[in-house]
Parts: sequence; structure tokens; C-alpha cells
Amino acid sequence: MLGPDVGILNPKHVGMRRHGHYCAAMPQVEDPTVQAIFQPDPEQSPRALLVAGACGNVGFGKLGQFARLLRKHGVPVIALDLSPKVTEVKDKLRKAFSKKFSPEQIDGILEGVQVVHGTLDDVPSDIAIGFVFEAIPERLEIKRPFYEAIRARDPEAYVFSATSGITTQKLFSGLPGADRSGVMHPFFPHLTNKLWEIPTRGCVTSKDTLKIIRAFLAGFGMSAIETSDVPAFAADRIFCGMMLEAVRVHEDMGLSPAQIDDVCKRELGTSPFFVHNLIRGANYLSAHCMELMQDEVDSTLYKIPAAWRPYVEDPGKQWPYERGEKCPKEKYAEVRERMLGMLFALSAYEIKARIVSPSELNFLCENALAFRLGMPALIKGLGFDQSRALTASFLKKQSITKAAEVAPLDALSPTQSGFANIYIDTAVHGGVGLISLKRTTINHVFVAELDAAYELMQSNDAVTSMVIAPDGRFSREFGHGADGNCFVPVLGRRDAALDLIQTWKRTLTKLRRGKPTVAALVGRVLGGGLEFASNCTARIAAQGTMLGQPEPNVGVLPGLGGCHLIHRSSKPEAHDRINEVLLTGHSFPATEANEWGFVTHIVPLRELPRASMTYAAALASGEEPSPAFREGAVPIEVNREVNPRSESDVILDKDLRELIAATIEDVNNLSYAKGSALEEQRAAESLTMSTSKIGVKAMLRGKPPVFENPLES
Repeated sequence: MLGPDVGILNPKHVGMRRHGHYCAAMPQVEDPTVQAIFQPDPEQSPRALLVAGACGNVGFGKLGQFARLLRKHGVPVIALDLSPKVTEVKDKLRKAFSKKFSPEQIDGILEGVQVVHGTLDDVPSDIAIGFVFEAIPERLEIKRPFYEAIRARDPEAYVFSATSGITTQKLFSGLPGADRSGVMHPFFPHLTNKLWEIPTRGCVTSKDTLKIIRAFLAGFGMSAIETSDVPAFAADRIFCGMMLEAVRVHEDMGLSPAQIDDVCKRELGTSPFFVHNLIRGANYLSAHCMELMQDEVDSTLYKIPAAWRPYVEDPGKQWPYERGEKCPKEKYAEVRERMLGMLFALSAYEIKARIVSPSELNFLCENALAFRLGMPALIKGLGFDQSRALTASFLKKQSITKAAEVAPLDALSPTQSGFANIYIDTAVHGGVGLISLKRTTINHVFVAELDAAYELMQSNDAVTSMVIAPDGRFSREFGHGADGNCFVPVLGRRDAALDLIQTWKRTLTKLRRGKPTVAALVGRVLGGGLEFASNCTARIAAQGTMLGQPEPNVGVLPGLGGCHLIHRSSKPEAHDRINEVLLTGHSFPATEANEWGFVTHIVPLRELPRASMTYAAALASGEEPSPAFREGAVPIEVNREVNPRSESDVILDKDLRELIAATIEDVNNLSYAKGSALEEQRAAESLTMSTSKIGVKAMLRGKPPVFENPLES
């Protein structure tokens, strides 16, 4: 990042430029979402994307990401910084890309990057700029003159800041082109993360500009989470508030940072002190976020403790940390109540103030902050009454001033708009009910919301059929399976495991009983996600969709229908191949599943929404026949001597393979209902085996499992 005493422009050289063509051949941008920003006039060469502050963590990461994404469109990218280190960014990008791309691919990406050491005045005058991503120091006296210089040079450019601490009103109000300006707050790791917070309510950015930016990001598979135009956006308030309370617990209770992280990791899935030690200057940024919130409401909820000050003032200072330390049992409950109380209080304020909706806040928690469950889902799962009681107790014990204002407990209520649809949305279009999925993995709250959505559609006389599909904003893939964290509490406990499986299956099996249901498959459809789709009446897939039941790699049996539903929906001649993919966990393309009869139609991705709705309506009217589904028994013999390794080259387990093979044979040799009941029992049995304990925990740690009884010695 640039130092605090420098700007990015030379204020003596600000003037209008006349842009010529900077290349002999006239490249054309084909994608309309990219063209709208970078080549609005097809008679002129594509305009450039400029990253200001390219040496900082944010600027460098987004420079690499945009350079990679825009290369195929012929859009030039400029890396601008006053620091002489900007001359090293191409070498740094080459190193960063080396693990994922070939040298030739990297050369192609970097060919489109031009490095400029200096100010805006040093950017060649024949290069027109279409988009500016600004990541310079958080000081208005630096930022606003830079914006003025950009407008003088390129009046039509879109200008967006990476800040999360300054509103669009303060950044751009009163300046030329404010309506073409805004904030795009990115998340770590900046080189790969596709998630952005964008103020859309109360901002200076025009509706037309927001439409163009949304389409641009969506075209690259990026998610834009919309917030109100407030200092310190939604995710920062949660993340920084979590750290604030963790420091206060450290100061008040005498626990070490690692002991507090132990509670946070087990309850939330993240470790505040560890993360702050990873990111230089994170303590200052988090404390500053809390100070911004205290400017909104002067409450002790945001008070910075003395123990934090040395780490705030010295960006290189790290918290003492001994990995593996556990919180003493007698103090665990108090730490848990304080951490959850703080996070629930912060969530209540955001929801009440409409900074974000519950579903947006939940998505940010899970996808930007790596929480196991987002705060709204955690509140909903714990129960609203219990969540309010826990928060009230925290506020009272900590003597929080203006508690009713900073933590409006009535916001933690099932009647609060948005809480009913954290993971599932519904709509009706021309008699077809649409169930939109906003999460790619299945958990308890997801299943409960799915059940409610299905019953709503089933009871609506105006609905004749249903389509189940990712919503395209929070989720762009049908599903990656069950959330492994839901299995951890039932590992080794057969009755608890059986109850979990039966609870989920009670909802999933409804999808085949009533009005026709069509699963619109896209991206990866894996594990529990594929079983979810298998329970529907029919399946339609976008080109390029991949399917799979990778449970052998996780050490469990696919117990939500995986051992027989694909067989029952496919031609008998496909059974041997289906057995093979179930035993190995290898993925297979939707085109192959189409040959089996399991997937009825393959369509281009852009046509999937319309085609799935048309197909569902045709099933309901009888214009299309319902896909074949075998209710009765059929003998199937499974060859156990198939590939002993998973797709990720893990040596699979002998005992689990035999259990899966025997279950495939047994459940297919029964009626659908009886086979389903037996599969539940076998799935519960698998969750008592050593394979499940090894596989599930390895998956959650992101490591390959090493099973006790490998198929290869």
C-alpha cells in the first residue's frame, strides 16, 4: 500500500485528453457486459482498466484477478503506483499464478498488463480508461483529487473504490461523474475471491451504473452483495466486532488468544486472533471499524480495550499464540456466551437498520468470513427466543450502554423480513413454482426452509409444477452435498445418525410425491446435492454440468437415495457404470447421465432457466411424459473390483466399499419404499465406522483421508 503522505497524481498536471487508437488492429469486445464498460463505441479500441495502488495487498490481488479475467476480451490493464515496487508486480503475479497456470498461459495474462510507476499523468495519453479500481490510502484529501483528475482525463470512466470505511457520499458527492462512481469492497484472498460488497441504498451511484456493474461481475461468476451506504460495511462489522469481543475476553478473563480461538473455532468455525496475526495491519483496520460504528451510536459495545492499543498502533505486532491450546472447560460457556452475544447484537443492529437483509448477512458470514453458519442461520437454528435471551444476558452482564439502540432484540424474530428465506426463495411464474437455492451445501436450516417452500408450492392451487434451481446470485451451482459439520455430532452414534438421515429424507422424498418437480442442474452436482436432484421427478442440465457421489472419499455411504435412485431413473444397461461411479466416487458428465436416461435434457447454460420452466409446465400438462422411474425390485450384481482410488487419488476403504456394494444390491432388489428404508439403516451404520470419522474430519480440514483398511496395501 502507498505510504500515508503520498498521493497518486501530480496535481499540476490535470487536463482533458484526446484519446486516439493505441493499436493498429481494432480488437472487438464480444461480451456485451464487458463491452458496456470497455468498448461502448465499437469504432474505438477497448478502453483500459486501471488499478490505482497496485502495490498494496488489495490492489495487487485485484490487478491479477482482473488481468486474468479480461485478457480473453482484449481489455488492457494498467498497474499504477507511486512506489518503485510497482515495477515488480509482473514478477510477483508470475509467481502467484505459477501453481495454477502454465508459463504460456501466464505470459498471455501478463502481456495485457502495462506497469506505470508514477502518477495518473504518467499513463500514456493515447490510452483511454474505461474503469478505475482505486485502492489508495484511506484519506479523502488523497482520494478526491485523484477522482477529479480521472474525470478530467476520462469523463466517461467508471470509478470504484475498494474502501470499506468511507461512504460513497463522502467519497464522490459534489464531484463530476458521481453517478458513475461507487464502492466495490473485496475480500481476502484478493487474487481469487469473487465476492464484493457494493452500496446500493442511499449511495451516489446511479441505477444505470449499478445495473452495468452487476452484469459485469455476474458475467465473471462474481457475487455482488448489496448494502446500505454506511461507513464500515456489513461483513466488517461482524468480523471486527468478533475480534473486539475476543480481545475484551482476553483482557477480562485472562485467557490466551489461542484459548479464545479454540472456542470460536468450535462454535463459529473461525479464529479471530489467528486471522489477525496473518494480515499485517488488521488490528488497526478492525479497531477503526469499531470507532466508525461508535460514531453512529456512542455505546460501550464498541469500546476499544487497553489491551488492544499496542497492536492497533504497531501494524507488525503479533498476538502471542500457541497453536493447539484449549479453553478450560469451566470457562468455555462464558466465552461462548460473550462471543455469540456480541455477534447477535451486531447482527440485530444491521438487520434493524437495513444495512443488509438476513440472507445477505448470512451469505457474507459464510462466504466472506468463513463462518460455519452465518449469524442469521445460527440464530434461527438456536431458536429466536433462546438467541434473544442469550443476547440480553450478554448486554446486561457487560453493562452495555444504549443497549436497546445498538442491539434491538426485536430484530431477532421470525417475523422480521428475510429470516424465513435465508437459504431458499420462492416465486411463481405462469403456473410454475420456482424454488431458488441460495446455498450449495445442505444443513438443518436449509432442509427446514426447503420443506416449508415445497409445502407452500404444493398447497398453492395456481402452481402446477415446480423447478428447483440455484438462484444465480448467492449460488451458481446446484449443490456440493451435505455440510460435513452436520455429521460431526452424530459420528459413532447410530441412533442420532439415523434420526438425522430420516429427518432430511422426509423432506427430500416429498419431491417425488406431489406435483412434478424439475431439478435444473448447473456447475457441480455432488453428493447430497445429486441425491437432492435424484429425488425430483426429472432433471435438466446445462452444458458442462458435472455430477458425482464422492461419499467413498468422505468415508460415508450415500444414504439420501444415492444407492438406488440413479439406478431406478436410468436404463438397465447403465447399471454397471452407475455401480462403478458409486464405488469410486468419480464424477461423470451430465451428457453421460443423459444417455442413461437419468438427465432428460441438456441445454446451453443461458437457456437453462427458460428451458427448465417450459419443461416443468409440459410435465404438468402432459405434453411431456414423466421420466421413467422403477418402483419395483430388480436384481443387480455389483463388481467390487473397480478402481481402488478416488478421483483425488485417495486409496479407498475395503469395509466401506463392501457396505456400499452390498447396499446397492440389497436396496435395488426391494421396492422403492423398502429399499429407501434399508438404505437409511445402512447410512446410519456407515456413520459409526472408522471411515466416517476419518473421512469427515479430513474433509473439514481440507486434507486427504487415510483410511484404516485401504483397498491397496
